[in-house]
Amino acid sequence: MPVRTSSRQAAVKANQAFTHGLAGSKRKSSADKGPLPKKGKKEEKVKEGTVYEKPSVTEELPEKNPSEAWSDEQVTVNKQPTEAPPQKAEEQLTDGVGKEEEKPKEAAIVQEDEQVPGEQKEEEQHPSVPKEAGAAVKEHQERESIVPSTVLEKGIIYFLFRPRVNVEDPQNMSEVARSFFVLRPTPKGAKIEDGPIGEADNCRLMMLPKKKYPTSGRERDMGFVEKAKVSLKTIREKLMASETYQTQTQGERTTPEARPYAEGVYAIVKEGRNSHLVYILTIPEYIGDVQNDFGLFNSGSFVFQVKNPKFPGPPSAQLPKTPEYPEEIMSKFRDLRWVPVEPEFLDYPNAQFLMIGSAQNNLGRAGEIQAASDKEGKETPAEELSKFESENEERVESLAGDHTIFNDLGIDAKKHANLPKTWE
Repeated sequence: MPVRTSSRQAAVKANQAFTHGLAGSKRKSSADKGPLPKKGKKEEKVKEGTVYEKPSVTEELPEKNPSEAWSDEQVTVNKQPTEAPPQKAEEQLTDGVGKEEEKPKEAAIVQEDEQVPGEQKEEEQHPSVPKEAGAAVKEHQERESIVPSTVLEKGIIYFLFRPRVNVEDPQNMSEVARSFFVLRPTPKGAKIEDGPIGEADNCRLMMLPKKKYPTSGRERDMGFVEKAKVSLKTIREKLMASETYQTQTQGERTTPEARPYAEGVYAIVKEGRNSHLVYILTIPEYIGDVQNDFGLFNSGSFVFQVKNPKFPGPPSAQLPKTPEYPEEIMSKFRDLRWVPVEPEFLDYPNAQFLMIGSAQNNLGRAGEIQAASDKEGKETPAEELSKFESENEERVESLAGDHTIFNDLGIDAKKHANLPKTWE
């Protein structure tokens, strides 16, 4: 029987091979599909075999642009990931302090949830991971038996942005208001087959007030769960509709609908005292300037932590309400300000999370992690997620290519000529 070190070496080799591109991936093959855009991610790969180190964060000055309000601010902390950001953190997580023109639409995100308490409670009665998470998502016991125990959750992830008020066609990042991503969990043993992805009732809408995702250990951003355990229909109603309103000073204003710009697969991976959010993009086929500017790569990893609501955050980073965790969840925080993410922590609106850049164009250490208790035959997180992405890629190619993202989200594709990859 092989010793444990051989499995470890195999895991490292798998993640290194993953760095060069997904095995069998048609989407990432430049030989089959042609060259990547000039601003592609292939030139920004981290070196193979790089040993992950906990980020030592240095304070960065935020952009001084009043019109950006809190959506452009950089979280500035100088602590280890398990500690809380200092009280002078810069980013602002409540929309109510933003520009006057944005107040009518998103002035108090949490208050919007309060208007329909019955709806939220009803949706929370659904199991967090249904057996059939969609028409193309099927659960397989054999598949689940080889998923490593370090993978706490896997699923499909969507990335979206909302343009600034009265901006119909944003030309650059300065015309973007804020970023969102949607986590759509699937069973751990799920396999993606052909066909539409189908609806789901266990989605989470996550807001990242700073528009760009962190791309190094020096960058860390706070965000919060805006909606949890909701259907895609609920998310569409929240994001995919524009709204026109009147202001006393500037007249008629229009808040544009959010725009999807990437889709992929994700996993929440546990690593000792840390947890990671890792992803591999399926859509778009080739990374463009839009994805570059938001800080996305073909694949990547973030250190992922959640805040203990018992401790107040900085005045500029407080929400009107805290997540209503039950006692059994609160006990897991103990007296720590920040703890590694467990999926159930994200199933409550207003939960605040922290993302720290970890790896780009590979999954870093998170892709190699294997628990000592796992038996032989378990895959690494990188192997499982690579297989999951390949299945999603085949599904996408059999449908409408990049346009499949609109169908997956239930958006009228006729309203969108193309998935945004370049600023026009």
